[in-house]
Amino acid sequence: MHLRLRTARSVFAMQPASDSPSIVDTPPVASASVSLPSVDELLDETPAAEDTSPVPASSRLPQAAVPPNIMLQSAVMRLVEQKEQIDQVARNGLLAGLLPPEWSSSPGNELRAFVASVLPFASDSARGETVAARVPLKFLLGHSQRWGKADVAEPRSLAAYLASDERANAGGTDLAEVMLLSPLGVAWTQTGRARAGFLRAMGVETLAARVTALPYPAAEQLSLYQVHSGGRAQVWCVLDKRRLRALAVPALSLPVLSAYGVEAPQAWPSNWPDPAEVDAELALAAAGKSVPEVDLVKLVDKIGRSRASEAWVGASLMQLHTWVPRWRFFLASFIGLPAVLLLLAALALPGSIEAAAVAAALGFAGGAIAALAAPWIYAQRKHLS
Repeated sequence: MHLRLRTARSVFAMQPASDSPSIVDTPPVASASVSLPSVDELLDETPAAEDTSPVPASSRLPQAAVPPNIMLQSAVMRLVEQKEQIDQVARNGLLAGLLPPEWSSSPGNELRAFVASVLPFASDSARGETVAARVPLKFLLGHSQRWGKADVAEPRSLAAYLASDERANAGGTDLAEVMLLSPLGVAWTQTGRARAGFLRAMGVETLAARVTALPYPAAEQLSLYQVHSGGRAQVWCVLDKRRLRALAVPALSLPVLSAYGVEAPQAWPSNWPDPAEVDAELALAAAGKSVPEVDLVKLVDKIGRSRASEAWVGASLMQLHTWVPRWRFFLASFIGLPAVLLLLAALALPGSIEAAAVAAALGFAGGAIAALAAPWIYAQRKHLS
C-alpha cells in the first residue's frame, strides 16, 4: 500500500509544473473545432471577392532590351498609359469623330496608324532580327477597344495562357508578334493587339512574343517647327531637312521626342517655302496616304516652276495651247479669197494689173501667216504649248 502511494506521488512529481495550468486555462484550439456558417451567411447572395493577386509567371525567355534612359522610359510609359485611357474612352463611344482621322483610315491597322502619326517616320518596312523574347508591358502599346478583362469569364486562366512562353513559339497557336523601335524603346503589338491591356489589368509584367527590332532616325536628324497656317497652330517634324510630316497630336509626340533628344520646336525658317504652300501640299498628299508627307526639295522645285509659268513672255498665236485656230476659215479667207481676186483680175484687167493683183494676194497671204507665227503678242508661260 505504501509502495503504490509512493509510486503515484512520484508520477505526478515527474510532470512539469508548467503543463498543468495550460491544460486547464487554455481554451480549445480553434482548428480542432468545426464551426458552421450562420443563416445570414448562407442567404447572402453577394458574389465572392475577386482574386486580384498577380498571375504567377515563370519564363526562360530573355527580356527585350530598351535604352537605359530613365527620362525616355518615363515618357514611353506615359504614352502607353495615355493610349490605354484613349482605348477605354473610345470603347464607350465617347470619342466618336474626335480622334484624328488617320487613326481609323486603315481598319485593322489602327495601332500601326497610331504609331506612325504619334512617332513621326516610324516604319516597319525595314525590319531587323526577329527573336523570341519577353517585352515589358509598361513599354508596349496595345489596342484595347474591342475587349478587356470584364469581357472574359475566367480571366486568370486566360492570362496564364496568354502570358506563357508558348505564345512566342514560331508557328504556335495564338502567337504574339511585337514590333520594337529599339532606339526609342517603344513597342507595339502587331498580332494579339488586345492582350497587352488585358495582361496589364491582370498584373502581368511581361508578354512573350516574337519581337522584331526596327530602326528609328537619330535625334540629330529630326527637327521640330511651330507654325501657324490655316488659322491653327501646328507642329511639323522634318527629317534630314527634306521630308516633312505634321504631328497629329503634339501632346502625345513631343514628350517622347524631347526625351529622345530632339530639340524643342523652333520658328519656321524664312528661306523655306511659305507655310501656306506647305499646308496646301499636305492637304494634297493626305488624299492618297494615311500619313501625309511632303518632300520639301520637290516642293521648292514645284514652286519655282509655278512662278516661272506666271511670267509674261512674247509669243505667237501658234504657241497658245488655249487658242485653237479655225483652219477652214483661215483657208477660205486667207487663201481662197486671194485666189478668187486673182482670177477676177486675170479675166477683167490687162497683164500689168494682173501682176499687181498677184503680188497683192501673195502679200496678203504672207501677212496672215506671219500674224499667226510671229511672236507679236504677250502671254503667260503656263498658257504656252
